[in-house]
Amino acid sequence: MSGLRRALLLVAIEGLVVGLVALAITLSSDHVDAVVANGVIGVFIGWSFIGVGLYAWWRRPENRFGLLMTAVGFAWFLAALVSANAPWLFTLGVLVCNVYAAVFVHMLLAYPDGRVEEPRLRVVLGMAYAISILGPAPALLFRDTAALDPDFPDSVIQITDDETLYRIFDGLTSAIAVALVGYVLYVLIGRWQRATQPQRRAMAPILWSGIALLVLLAGSLTSQVAGGPDVVGNIFNLLGVVAFALTPYGFLFGIARSRVGRGGTVSDLLQRMGGEDRPSLRELLADALRDRSLQVVYRLEDKQRWVDANGRPVTLPEDDDPARAWSPVERDGRVVGAIVHDRVLCDDPELVRTVAAAAGLAIENERLEAQLRARVEELRTSRARLVAAGTAERRRLERNLHDGAQQRLVALSLTMRLAQSKLREHPDAAEKLMAGAQHELSLALEELRELARGIHPAILSDRGLPAALEALAGRSPVPVELAPPPRERLPASVEAAAYFVVAEALTNVAKYANASEARVSVARANGHAVVEVADDGVGGADPALGSGLRGLADRVAALDGRLELQSPEGAGTVLRAEIPV
Repeated sequence: MSGLRRALLLVAIEGLVVGLVALAITLSSDHVDAVVANGVIGVFIGWSFIGVGLYAWWRRPENRFGLLMTAVGFAWFLAALVSANAPWLFTLGVLVCNVYAAVFVHMLLAYPDGRVEEPRLRVVLGMAYAISILGPAPALLFRDTAALDPDFPDSVIQITDDETLYRIFDGLTSAIAVALVGYVLYVLIGRWQRATQPQRRAMAPILWSGIALLVLLAGSLTSQVAGGPDVVGNIFNLLGVVAFALTPYGFLFGIARSRVGRGGTVSDLLQRMGGEDRPSLRELLADALRDRSLQVVYRLEDKQRWVDANGRPVTLPEDDDPARAWSPVERDGRVVGAIVHDRVLCDDPELVRTVAAAAGLAIENERLEAQLRARVEELRTSRARLVAAGTAERRRLERNLHDGAQQRLVALSLTMRLAQSKLREHPDAAEKLMAGAQHELSLALEELRELARGIHPAILSDRGLPAALEALAGRSPVPVELAPPPRERLPASVEAAAYFVVAEALTNVAKYANASEARVSVARANGHAVVEVADDGVGGADPALGSGLRGLADRVAALDGRLELQSPEGAGTVLRAEIPV
């Protein structure tokens, strides 16, 4: 037996014992009318709260609501001490007889997760617990209980028999209690108005029974403060006990209704999905789960990311998001999509899982469409970036030609003219000028070669990818280990993409990786050219911080390939490109 089950069993045994003790105290009372009826009803109500609370606790161990409902049952049994014949027990019972109402208010304010986070509500709860004990105190301090009923035990804390003091303090505590009850009603009704449809469906069984009880309690207290007839107060008390007793069964009814309705929900969903003029899948699922904010997202297997029906990237809610949650949709053991929904639906995970399973095939079909739209959107975006990059590259080449080789050629032309003018009269000076011109010409040629290599290296066209990679490795300041290349030449576009992937990766290794070596491999596998550059550097590379990797990703995507980067902190970097051949 698990630790939770053992704990719940012990609490159940304690509840059984406490209930029997309360029943025995009531049955042995000398001042309670209809002791059997009062005892049986009291035990029934207390055990109802404890039993349903333990069930809710077992069903959702991480949720404190079941714990609070169980505490309401135990607090209810404290009121049985009022039936005790011993004066000290009777006095204690009067002081704690209303604690159950404060715990009940705590349960209402903490629904559905059993936690009260707002500071103002914590203050209200503190006042509720205080007034539940201080409220009966004036009757014990300033009244002679035996004068009210000869069978009542004496109060052990009575200090005087002053009716005026009693009425002042009793009226004050009752007025504070009415104000607290009114504020709690205001909070609960406000929650109902702000709640979404799934939240209202979950809140209804507890909320409305709690509101009914609080209204009746407020009526009873108001009648007491105003000095109304006893019969009015008795009617409010009776109706309040009925509403209180029905609260745990309202909670059970909500659970049962959810389970009974689950089959009908799935059946209706399947029937509507098979119709000719069916609404969209999102609308069908929103109707089935009664959550108009529901969203269906799809997982792209090649990118391991999520997109909506239009192929646009989406982010799933975090685990600690208080309003939204998501449930995966699986098909043949693979996650093909997810349903993003109101977090309150997490209270009925079976319903969400059943609906997700019923819609799995439809979501799988729509995932393929979403993947196609995402691919089109990705290609459109990457092509736009390629056009922008091409424009920027042409401008860079224009600047480099203007500021570099062009200026050298202009200077060379001037030098040649000057040398020509001095050739006959000053041959030595002309020879020096020609030597300088030859040096300028060499520099201009070198700059043109560098520019040409950036556009498309001649060695790649003439001798192929292996020679081009050897040239890259030879120029790299970091030692590079080259794996044997494929025997057959790859298509020119693939070789060019592979070359620039390696060139950019080795440049980044030299600049940022602080690595001692790098490894480069190009291989053919499953109809793809697989290019991989790895280093033993510091890792932590982020493609979002620079345009180089984004440009490579666009270049590879234009060939229907994909680029992956793995760069954990302190564990080196691996850049991998897969390009269809």
